[in-house]
Amino acid sequence: MKQMTDESTEANSKLETLRGRIKSALQGSLEEQWDEVLGEWRGASPPDRADVRTQVAALRDRILDGLLAIESFEELKRGLAIGYIEMKCRWTMLNTQIQQQTAQEGRPDEPLIYRATCVSLIVQALEPLLSREYVENVANLLADPLSV
Repeated sequence: MKQMTDESTEANSKLETLRGRIKSALQGSLEEQWDEVLGEWRGASPPDRADVRTQVAALRDRILDGLLAIESFEELKRGLAIGYIEMKCRWTMLNTQIQQQTAQEGRPDEPLIYRATCVSLIVQALEPLLSREYVENVANLLADPLSV
């Protein structure tokens, strides 16, 4: 009985440690980084900046809320990996749109650039929580998804 209690306590400790790391990664300095990036957006109106900020904060909040609701360490690790893939895919799609607009119009839509930059900061915040091998595998998959 004591061994089961010890294992349960250890699992809860690992769960709470990972939750804390996720909260730390997705709050605080991430928002400061968004403010810095959006503050560098010359010629943007305050509503333009607020719109981009609202969009990326909603993405972050949806992932953060979903992750923090998970009650199992193993499921939290899985959810973290899935959340990372989702954000990496979203960033990749935004980047593709930027490249397409640049090729077609000579210049991408500025809100798109700033949205992509802020999403990339979410991706960067999540990467240290995952193994290097996992991050590299996802990057390789997204670099050439048709070769799989």
